Formats: sequence, structure tokens, C-alpha cells
Amino acid sequence: MPKNLLLADDSITIQKVVGITFAKNEDIKVTAVDNGEAAIAKARELKPDLILADVVMPKRNGYEVCEAVKADPALRHIPVLLLAGTFEAFDEARARAARADGHIAKPFESQALIDKVNAILGGKGAAGASAAAARPGPAPHPGAPMPQPGARPG
Repeated sequence: MPKNLLLADDSITIQKVVGITFAKNEDIKVTAVDNGEAAIAKARELKPDLILADVVMPKRNGYEVCEAVKADPALRHIPVLLLAGTFEAFDEARARAARADGHIAKPFESQALIDKVNAILGGKGAAGASAAAARPGPAPHPGAPMPQPGARPG
């Protein structure tokens, strides 16, 4: 069953980039809205697995969306990842106060967003653990040193 990702961003470009980023991933379905009020209403309707909320958007900003989601008993379990533009000041203290689950700077590389989303969704219960275990090939141990460029395997 695919995971539902709710994207709240007033930038059509970001909506398209996120949609394209996850288009080939059948495990994640993206629903986009362009303002904070719509994000909260859509979150109540969809009960998404993850919310990406821009910190600067109309009606309610990402911090306010996060605060509303975390204050709602029916939604508070949903992780919220804040999106902040490179030229927008990201307020670390406000994000903590809103109980955001993390943030990512725009513009982002598609793989960085995928990794961040998978890390958050992968940490949600046994379904995430079994999905991680089902991936083909050995995964490097998180504490293992990275191979040095030009080094030959033993």
C-alpha cells in the first residue's frame, strides 16, 4: 500500500519537482496544496503518512501548519518536514517549538529529498523495518567507514 505524502508549497515549481521526484516510486503518492489552510484541511481528510510544509506560504506558514498538526490528537502522529528556501531564514527554535520532525533546504537534490522522506517513513513501525529488510543487496553498516577513493578492496 503506497504511503501518502502531503506537500504544502505555493511554488508550482516545487510541486512539480516533488511530484516528479516521487513519480517513479510507486510506494509514495504525492498530494499537493498551495497554502497552509488547505494543508491542514487536506491533512484532516487524507491522514497522510508525512507532510512537507514550506515555511513561507499564504494563509498559514509551515511552522503554523506544523503547530496545528501536532496540536490535533488525530494528526499529531504524522511527521512534518519543513521546507525552507536558501534565502529564507530558517528559525530552528520555532521549528523545535512547533515540534517539526526535521527540515530540508530548497533547492534540494531529488535524492536528498528521497533519502530524508525514506528515513522518516522507514522509522514508522514494523512496516518500515520489513520494507528496509526486503531491499536487495547488503546495506553498509551505518557506522562503517566509507571506502577511500582509489583504494583497492582487500
